[in-house]
Amino acid sequence: MDTFTLEQLDFSEIQRAMDEILNQSFSFRDTVLSLLSGEQPFTLESFFRTALTEAGRSFTQDKQIFVSILVLGIAAALLKNFTDVFKNDQIGEISFEMTYLLLFLLLLQVFSGAAKLAGQVFASVQEFMKALIPAWCLAVTLSAGGATALVFYQFLLGLIYALDWLIGEALLPVLNLYMLLVFINHLTKEEYLSQMTELTGKAVGWALKILLTVVMGFNTIQGMITPAIDSLKNTAFTRAARMLPGVGNAAGGVADVLLGSAVLLKNGVGASAVLVLALLCLGPLVQLGVLTLLLKGTAALIQPVCDKRFSGCVSGAGEGVRLLFQAVFTVTVLFVVTIVVVTVSVRG
Repeated sequence: MDTFTLEQLDFSEIQRAMDEILNQSFSFRDTVLSLLSGEQPFTLESFFRTALTEAGRSFTQDKQIFVSILVLGIAAALLKNFTDVFKNDQIGEISFEMTYLLLFLLLLQVFSGAAKLAGQVFASVQEFMKALIPAWCLAVTLSAGGATALVFYQFLLGLIYALDWLIGEALLPVLNLYMLLVFINHLTKEEYLSQMTELTGKAVGWALKILLTVVMGFNTIQGMITPAIDSLKNTAFTRAARMLPGVGNAAGGVADVLLGSAVLLKNGVGASAVLVLALLCLGPLVQLGVLTLLLKGTAALIQPVCDKRFSGCVSGAGEGVRLLFQAVFTVTVLFVVTIVVVTVSVRG
């Protein structure tokens, strides 16, 4: 590995962003060097172990939610049976609405916490990518050429600001509206807003899938065309160097070594960036996944003994958290796919 090539890249902004985001010591430069030397800074086993640890911790924190919903469900069922004895539907409906309001307040607090967690992940990913882009695009320029670096530099900046608007102005407000529709829809015995609620949830899922398709399509097309143009230029430069009288072979050999070192450095930076993105999103994804399973499982458990509106509201909240999980996962995949496509397609 050519040390001069490595010294040309400044990782200080990346390290500063990581120190602010991660609560653990992590050296981006050391990770790049470890990958370039053939070492494995992280193993698949360590990721699984971290995920299991995070899942256990999340379940321990969220089990109180399960207990609270279960208690409210049993209380609602007992009140309903008690009022049925006196055949007073009005008292029974009032008692249901009281317990249902307590349930909604609990679920609103849970969803707000999940939305806040997702928002923090979005902000952390965007901050890291803003710090990564200059150094990574410089590595791409050294290994391939300016055309590839310029295209993906502009694309990544546009993607960051587009996601900032999409998440802050569209996704999170629509998900808040979805939770409100879930609450209102299950408040009455007749589900007047079931179609609107379903459409809102599907719209979020469609938007995320369309975004993922567009980004992957752009990366695929640009990954086939732009690196080929730079590769042609690099090949012409290397052959021209070999044609120099007397020193042609030596100049061509030096050019090949420098170009190979730059490609290796670009791959190391790209792989390190993917590892950092995985570390940033692993914990929140596990937390959102555990919370989704907990809410869905609780809804299935209380369904036989509670009013269907009660279990429907819990299941709807679980679906809202699942959409947050899908959003975080999609945003992570967007940046990972872009980095991987450039890393694989650019070969010097």
